[in-house]
Amino acid sequence: MLLGQVVIGGSLESALYALVTDSYLIDRSPDPQLFYQKSEVPIFGLVSKSQIYAKIAFMLSLLGKRLPAKETDSIRVSENQLKIISGNTSFKYQFDSAVVFDPTGVDFDNKILISKEKTFQVIDDFELSVLGEKKTEIESLSEDRDFVRQIHFYCSDRVDGANYITDCVAESELTQEQMYNFDYSDTMARFVVERHLQEVGVMGSFMNFYKNGTPKYRKPKVLHVKRIVKEKDNNLYEDSDTIKFVHFSIQEILDEQSA
Repeated sequence: MLLGQVVIGGSLESALYALVTDSYLIDRSPDPQLFYQKSEVPIFGLVSKSQIYAKIAFMLSLLGKRLPAKETDSIRVSENQLKIISGNTSFKYQFDSAVVFDPTGVDFDNKILISKEKTFQVIDDFELSVLGEKKTEIESLSEDRDFVRQIHFYCSDRVDGANYITDCVAESELTQEQMYNFDYSDTMARFVVERHLQEVGVMGSFMNFYKNGTPKYRKPKVLHVKRIVKEKDNNLYEDSDTIKFVHFSIQEILDEQSA
């Protein structure tokens, strides 16, 4: 099967590029489109990356232009041929050109120009309770660092009828060495969340007063639920006649199409 141009990646940028260029999207282990991630420009009147991505992925599927590839699938791209092995099944495609937004988990013949250590996007999800009064908003955290660089709070569906904050996520970008170091574990991430809650004034449930008259609180309970890990290939590859490696932003993609 001849696909024409193919786009490889799991980001909103790769999906948008496939849509506006009428290309096939090889949806390689889609990135977590997290609720707090915002697009630099509105698309379809939306700024939430997760909502925009869902719409574009649906449109590409209706057009027959989306080829999902699981994280466990083996993918090889060589010259004008794409091969996907899923379990005991092998799929082969021919293409005219390939635009690669994310090379993670894909085997290329292209030369590595600069070898860089792979990193891991780590999302730690926590359940929150004993926050005191029910809150609809808690200040997020955003720091220029690797471990727990962001914390965002949300209302999940695990509490029936809740319209207040019940959970939070902590995002990190770790090296392989850090992944096996307790100092970067989910336990340490929980401590950072607990400290941030205290710093923004979420003290927990009021219990009583100490003898000196200061209030006594039962501290918020932070329970780790799961850790999501996404590997990232940071190598810089050499372009070939048929395969190009790109890092276009949403604005750049839109500007290119309107030029």
